[in-house]
Formats: sequence, C-alpha cells, structure tokens
Amino acid sequence: MTAPAATLEIPFGRIGPVLIRPMVLDEDTPLLHDWLNRDYARFWGLQGQSLAQVQANFAAILAKRGCEVLMGVVAATGERKFMFESYDIRLDRMSAYLDARPGDRGFHLFLGPPEPPQPAAAYYTLQGLSAWIFRDPGVQRLVAEPDVSNHKVLVRLAQAGFSFGRVVHMPHKTAILTYLSRADFERTRGSPPPPAPVRPPLHGLRLQYHLGVSRVGRRLGLIARDWSAKQ
Repeated sequence: MTAPAATLEIPFGRIGPVLIRPMVLDEDTPLLHDWLNRDYARFWGLQGQSLAQVQANFAAILAKRGCEVLMGVVAATGERKFMFESYDIRLDRMSAYLDARPGDRGFHLFLGPPEPPQPAAAYYTLQGLSAWIFRDPGVQRLVAEPDVSNHKVLVRLAQAGFSFGRVVHMPHKTAILTYLSRADFERTRGSPPPPAPVRPPLHGLRLQYHLGVSRVGRRLGLIARDWSAKQ
C-alpha cells in the first residue's frame, strides 16, 4: 500500500531531512509492535500485546473523529524514526483533565529505538511534530499529559521549550500538563537544540507526594480504575 501523499519535510540534525507522513496501518504496525514491546516503551502500556492487538489499537485511533497518526521517515533511506498521534482534545475523554480551550491540540509521541543514537533526536522530533500540527492555523497551543515518572521525556520537553502546569491524578497514571504555544514554537523554530536541563520539572519530595496521592486515591476508590494504561 502506498503512503498518503500529504507530507512535511523537516530538518533532523546530522541524519538529514525527515518526512512526516500519515501512518499506513498495514505497513507500519509490525514495526510499531516491535518498538512497543521493548522495555523503554513501558509508559505506553502496550507491552505483551500481539501484533493483531496493536493493529486493532491503532485502527481504533484512526477511526476516531479528529485523530491522526503520523510517522517520521528519513527521506534518504526510508527508515522510520518516530510516531506521534495528534487529536482533538474536545472530542477525547482527556478533555476532563486537560483544561482545553479553543485552539488546543493534544498529542502523544513515541520515538523508535535509538540504534544507533542520534544526537538531539527527541528535540528534532518535537520540532517536527510541532511544525506538523501548527500547519493548521486554528491550532494555537499543543497540550500533552506525560507521566510524572517519565523523567527522560519531561527533560526533553523542557529542552524543546514546553512549559508545565498542574499535576493531574488520572485513572491510569499520574501526569503533568505540558504546553507549547504557537508563539513559543515560532521563537525556537529552526534553532539548534539548547542544553537539556539537569532535572525534570517534577522531582524529589514533590514527585513522591503526587505519586503517593495517586496510590492512595486509587486504593480508596477516589480515582476510577476504568482505563487501561493506553487508550
């Protein structure tokens, strides 16, 4: 099956241009199944699922109104480097947590295995993801809800210019709201990656406090348990 025609070329450090294109379910699912079953993918909650289950998961996402799944592909070689989802928060159950406002767009990002490691791969991926979503002039802010325990992702988001809001205690994870405005993106667009911060925005006693609140809340039934780790 041929990939859909819509693409966007972005710079990607030393490896050259990367094309962002819509996911092709039959072609891309086997690779994503491999990625999602690796240890570093545990925050996605799809480890141990069969190829058919992973394909059904992505088929369900693609069937949702206002959702899309994109792949980042090295232009010169066709190697797939990352995947991300973009979705309309107003149509998603996440709207109860994200304080969505007009012009917001949600996203989830998943990088492929760093083999071999690519310097600043996460930074360039976030730049490309943002460039794709901000192609829509109606989008004014990107919103995400990374797990507070995913320290590496939080550091990379901060490096890419994202700001952080309140912690939310959700049925399937403890998350911190994360934002990037169109204006902040345009200020950094095309810039080389700055140094990564030493620590994530949530750490130490404050991190332990929120994790403890979530554990107690779920144990007492104050936080519903009706979601799987990844929807």
